[in-house]
Amino acid sequence: MIWFAIAVPLAIVGLLLEPRWVGWFVLIWFLVLIGFTLALRIGDGRRKQSWADTAHQLGWRISASGEELRDRWPFPPFDVDPGAAIVDVTTGRHRGREFWTGRFRHKVRRRELGFDFLDLQVDRPLPPLQVLPAGLSPVAAASLLPLPLTLDGLSAQYRLFNGREDHAMAMLHPRAVEALADVPPFGFSCEGRRFVAILPAYRDSVTALAQLDAACDLLDLMPEQVWRAGEQWAATNT
Repeated sequence: MIWFAIAVPLAIVGLLLEPRWVGWFVLIWFLVLIGFTLALRIGDGRRKQSWADTAHQLGWRISASGEELRDRWPFPPFDVDPGAAIVDVTTGRHRGREFWTGRFRHKVRRRELGFDFLDLQVDRPLPPLQVLPAGLSPVAAASLLPLPLTLDGLSAQYRLFNGREDHAMAMLHPRAVEALADVPPFGFSCEGRRFVAILPAYRDSVTALAQLDAACDLLDLMPEQVWRAGEQWAATNT
């Protein structure tokens, strides 16, 4: 689609200016597109290799897919596309917590979307919540209407897509905001004994590790009132 969207106007411009240039215009654009695609693939390959080296050094395990993880997430956006794919899965233990991380590919109204996920072990249930930075809003379920959250100390705009605002604000207290301010923005979804950070795809290893630490900080700094709310929710939904 991108190739045609630009090649057609180039051809029209060439015809208007000088018909002999049409072929050169299209050829140059075709070569640029090939170079851009190769650069993206090379960059993605280097990031994958860097992450594989890091995971090996830390004793984590990598698998090509993780279809068994699909049933772990009964909340948006994980439940909107039965045909979603889960790839590049890494499992391990970090700061005393089991984790699963990888890439989630799905469709919303024929639009292909993708993001990285980080599923962290939690020992107590949490209330339903989904908080995302504005840049990740497209991955939320289309039926959810966002509520803007005012969070001093964060440059990105965050929105609440699911759950109660008082629970979100309690979770995002000043110390939690301080941990989030040190890393590129990411969001999270939680419900019961599931806590999943939702992260932009194509991150380097340094950023991925920093966000892993920040997500662990969110759980380590979780206020008792949020845990109690999660237990009350779980008691009425079993």
